[in-house]
Amino acid sequence: MGHSHDHEHEHEHGHACGHAHGHSRGQSQRKAITTAFVITAGFMLVEAAGGLLTGSMALLSDSMHMLTDAAALGMSFFASRLAGLKPDSSRTFGYRRAEVVAALANAMLLWILSGYMLREVYERFHNPVPVLYGPMLVVAVLGLLANLVCAKLLHGHSGENINIRGAFLHVLSDLAGSVAAIIAGVIIYFTGWYRADTIVSLLIIGLILFSSTRLLGEAFHILMEGAPKGLSLGAVEKELRAIEGVSDVHELHVWSLSSGFNALSAHLVVKDPARQQAALKAATSGVAAGFGIKHSVFQVESEPVENSSCDICA
Repeated sequence: MGHSHDHEHEHEHGHACGHAHGHSRGQSQRKAITTAFVITAGFMLVEAAGGLLTGSMALLSDSMHMLTDAAALGMSFFASRLAGLKPDSSRTFGYRRAEVVAALANAMLLWILSGYMLREVYERFHNPVPVLYGPMLVVAVLGLLANLVCAKLLHGHSGENINIRGAFLHVLSDLAGSVAAIIAGVIIYFTGWYRADTIVSLLIIGLILFSSTRLLGEAFHILMEGAPKGLSLGAVEKELRAIEGVSDVHELHVWSLSSGFNALSAHLVVKDPARQQAALKAATSGVAAGFGIKHSVFQVESEPVENSSCDICA
């Protein structure tokens, strides 16, 4: 004889939605990106011409790096505009991830650039080319000033947006490249050792690889739905379990849509129907205030509901 037991499962869905950036902040970011783009693109032409005229591989490498800076800033501007678009029926979370994709593209672009420059450095190391150190120093100093201005423009926004942080890292490594080019010019002036220019090019490549690898890892972590850095999943679960009436928490997931926009979903077991609504409100406000969660979805159950899609709650 078979027995069937009907259980009434009460499902409550709570949504805590917010915006990662206000309209004014978005405008400020785009203005900073646009100004930095104009400065970078303009001086990239100056540095490329200076590298060709002086025979400096360091300046040519730095100009190629500034070319990717300009491309990175252009992609940052395009992505920031996309991120501001409203969600639609095909992209219910909007286009926030465009910023992460642009950051990933920036990192890959830097890797491609590094490969190209390594080939040129190899040729120059075996066949040193005389360098006009005077004009080289002038162009390198002007490049340093241009990069300082761009770095200052982007620094204020780099902590709140992975895409702008990617562009900021481009500018920082290019700034270091300008410093290295100045040092190479000084060495050539005092010693006549032209290989200093080639060695500096190699250092610039190292800086590019360092910054791009870090950015690549961060973008990959977000795209893989990794837990936001600095957020403890255990601490979130402890906070939810401490809510009055909550007897169990499962299928807890926390991830980032983009930098500064963290989302959460979880099932809460609240056996007393009279406490379910209060538990839902406490959970929604608790994760928003305590962990900076911008979007949360909770399913409140009278008893645990098995779900084969849960890989970590077994």
